[in-house]
Amino acid sequence: MIKKLMKFGLITITLFLMSFITKDVKSYVFKHPKKKKVTVLLESENLGKFKKEKRGGDFYYSNLSNLGKNNINCSVLFYKLNKDEITNLVEMPKMIMGGPDTSPAYPLAYFSNYSKLKKIESNNSQWGKPDGDFMYRQADIKEIQGQKINQKHMYAYSMIDGDMFVNIHLSKINCKAKDSTKMKAILDGFKLIK
Repeated sequence: MIKKLMKFGLITITLFLMSFITKDVKSYVFKHPKKKKVTVLLESENLGKFKKEKRGGDFYYSNLSNLGKNNINCSVLFYKLNKDEITNLVEMPKMIMGGPDTSPAYPLAYFSNYSKLKKIESNNSQWGKPDGDFMYRQADIKEIQGQKINQKHMYAYSMIDGDMFVNIHLSKINCKAKDSTKMKAILDGFKLIK
């Protein structure tokens, strides 16, 4: 009986210690070519390879063609504001709310209100502090044109200097509770290095 208890105890301790073994963790670095002093860093399970794309003054990273083992879509958009956008999306809200020069609340408001998916989103929630580096949002899309897809979308928003928004987007089709937990952990792994 004592040998069985010792064997059970040894197996339990071994399984507990194995849970701390580092999984396939990778470091990802995202930068805008004209904002080299600021980096968005991510330590995460493998999300696959990211493709870089310059879009006028914007810069876009996407893993859509190579998603990694969790099949989670991830993109990082550095959105360069023009003069009118700086006035309308930053300076006016700042003046109305008495807010700071830079805040993740500004891109959160912009991307939430002008999302192409807004009409079909449900279960919307937001969190984070306007004076932090990031604010967050999540939403579900249960179906598109009558077809059930159970897609989860999660976002992290940040602002660089006074003229650039950062939009980090994660999504997964047929999302289960454990996938949602993984996506939240990925969002929590993003850091803004200034």
